Amino acid sequence: MINSWDNARQELDIWAASKLKARFWIRDDDAFETSLGLERLRDVAVRFDTRIGLAIIPGKITRGLQEFLAENARQFYPMCHGWRHINYNAGKKPAEFGPDRPISSMIADTKSALHLFKECFDLSQPIFVPPFNRITPALVKSLPRVGFAGVSLMPSYLERKLLQLNSRVQWGGMIKLPEFKDGLRIDVHLDVIDWRAGTAQRTKVVSDLLVQQLRGRRLGVVPSDSPIGLLTHHLAHDPPVWHAIDGILDFLRSHEAVEFIDVGRWIEGNAANRACIPHR
Repeated sequence: MINSWDNARQELDIWAASKLKARFWIRDDDAFETSLGLERLRDVAVRFDTRIGLAIIPGKITRGLQEFLAENARQFYPMCHGWRHINYNAGKKPAEFGPDRPISSMIADTKSALHLFKECFDLSQPIFVPPFNRITPALVKSLPRVGFAGVSLMPSYLERKLLQLNSRVQWGGMIKLPEFKDGLRIDVHLDVIDWRAGTAQRTKVVSDLLVQQLRGRRLGVVPSDSPIGLLTHHLAHDPPVWHAIDGILDFLRSHEAVEFIDVGRWIEGNAANRACIPHR
């Protein structure tokens, strides 16, 4: 009987045989207050012994959320989710920091977001997570000057296409994505929600995307130590989504080639390493 995870398991078996470790992390978006969904997500972090990057909307944050995160610092690492999570692209794909706004206005908003975020959380290396996972390249380049250590996005169209092709052709490192040079970048790659259907992504879809990400790292299209990110939205989870998250994490945690990073330590460690690299 064919199991939906078979292809992903076979790829991870190759990683194990090659003594490689596939690194994973979880980012959850749109937090601003405590809720039953956030408490359930905390329980997921405890059960699977991982620390989740929590993308928090600074312009909406409540005191209750600050207190909750202070009590659950081992389970959550705060990340700055835009400013007010407003869609300025009426009639188009939603974006708070998209091409329809002046760059000066967007920089002003990121400065306001960073100021309030640092007031709420004692973080030396804040990461910017643009709402709706969209941001103009010009603003990405400006984030280090504003004071952000880096950004967390979803893969570009080019990256997705290269990994799809590599999964079939297997170039073996002949083609590599260009290095990201505007601070740190720690992305999410697998959305557990099928937004069109309004429920959980099918296991086969997640497994196929997982194979693409793993194979791309093993064959050198992207760095092998680049963490693979799972994306969740605790406010939008129905029972099938929660069940799917458990299934994905059960599968990954059961394999010897998989490890989950502490996202806070990863960010701080990589920021320190970048600071030691001399600028040319």
